[in-house]
Amino acid sequence: MKQQFNIPMVLILFASGVCFGQIAEAEENDNIEIPEIKITTSAELEGLWEVHSIYDKFKPFEELFPGKKPRLYFDIINRQVFGFTGCNNFSIFTQLEGNEIDVMGFLGMTKVWCDGDGEDIFLTLLKSAHTFKINDEGHLSFLCGSMEIMRLEKVDRDNDDHPLGIPRMMASGPKIYWSYNN
Repeated sequence: MKQQFNIPMVLILFASGVCFGQIAEAEENDNIEIPEIKITTSAELEGLWEVHSIYDKFKPFEELFPGKKPRLYFDIINRQVFGFTGCNNFSIFTQLEGNEIDVMGFLGMTKVWCDGDGEDIFLTLLKSAHTFKINDEGHLSFLCGSMEIMRLEKVDRDNDDHPLGIPRMMASGPKIYWSYNN
């Protein structure tokens, strides 16, 4: 009588052997210091960010965006991102989980003619981002795998006109004062 191997059982035994081997190896190296990793959460994204570098191997950032730089405003409560591509305003729906980001789709976008490839490259990279992190200097990085594809800096909105076309009185929150001239 021939004995047949149970393939699922062989795979389970192989996988458990590999896992136990890694555990034993890790126990041998207990004296290795693991650097502290700063965990970035979606709550830290809240606010306005301006793009300062973008991955493009053909053109420098200044050539892609000769005028205004792209910006993103994260509204964490409503899971939306309002943005400015350098010439057009847009709104996207996002899914944020920990430090993962998924652009679910565009909700709307203006259609002003833009010179160059900057807008297309920016939007393509934004959709390609899977994770984000905020470093010790406060720079926000979007990553695709382990590669940084975009770096942004937080904008102080008190000294800035709103970049997304929202009137200042609507964008400034509780500092609204109404006056009527009759």
